[in-house]
Amino acid sequence: MIIIAESGSTKCHWILCNKNGEIKKEFKTIGLNPYFTKKNEIINTLKKSEINEFKQTIKTIFFYGAGCLEKEKRKIIKDALQNVFTQAIIKIKHDLEAACLALYKNEPNITCILGTGSNSCYYDGKNITKNSPSLGFMIGDEASGNYFGKKILNLYFNNLLPKDLKSKLKEKYEIDIAIVKNKLYNSARPNMFLAKYFPFISENKDHPFIYRLIYNILEEFITVHVKSYKNHSSVKINFVGSVAFYLKDEIEFLMKKHKVKLGDIIKDPIYNLVKYHSKNINNY
Repeated sequence: MIIIAESGSTKCHWILCNKNGEIKKEFKTIGLNPYFTKKNEIINTLKKSEINEFKQTIKTIFFYGAGCLEKEKRKIIKDALQNVFTQAIIKIKHDLEAACLALYKNEPNITCILGTGSNSCYYDGKNITKNSPSLGFMIGDEASGNYFGKKILNLYFNNLLPKDLKSKLKEKYEIDIAIVKNKLYNSARPNMFLAKYFPFISENKDHPFIYRLIYNILEEFITVHVKSYKNHSSVKINFVGSVAFYLKDEIEFLMKKHKVKLGDIIKDPIYNLVKYHSKNINNY
């Protein structure tokens, strides 16, 4: 049996399938980003998951994860997986590669991730040849869920939100400044905490104030991460991730404004990854 896993910072989606791509079981765990998740936490998460029941039958694991660009970070994930799945061959790759494989349609493109974090690259069909660097939630991640969370909290605490939006935010979201600061500076996953405010953005995107905020933030992402590629006007721009999915209309509008070609927007790449690996399993 084969496991294909796609992990952001918030959640990891696991699919157990055979080599023909027939899905036998699906699992969800917390996101296993090596910047925020230690080896022992990964091991404990897997051993408590239902996936642990199948560990003896799993022979190959393809893990695509946020934070897995650098060799030392990939090693954290691989060592943890090998501890649990002792019989498996394990291959660790970056989540950008998952997005590229899931969205590729026989022509070079620019692939973007807009989820808890954000990233982008130029994919030629075989390799990521250029990558606009992801600088993380502290100084980067433009247009990501955590980026929107930072913006909305900043506006709230500086009394810059309209009264009706302030009232709505109070109803469903944490706005105690002491708790917010503690979550940001003393928790293991501050980026996930910030991303929890993104639903407020998508729920209120028809409000003129929120619409302008979305417009400005997405335009910043396009300027910094799409237009940084010299050939951005000649290839399609693909998007993957929950933020991209829920702001699909706004992205489409801005693509037209900037005269770039929008490709596909999908929420979750994993089902396309299952199809990809079922066709290419003999190459591994």
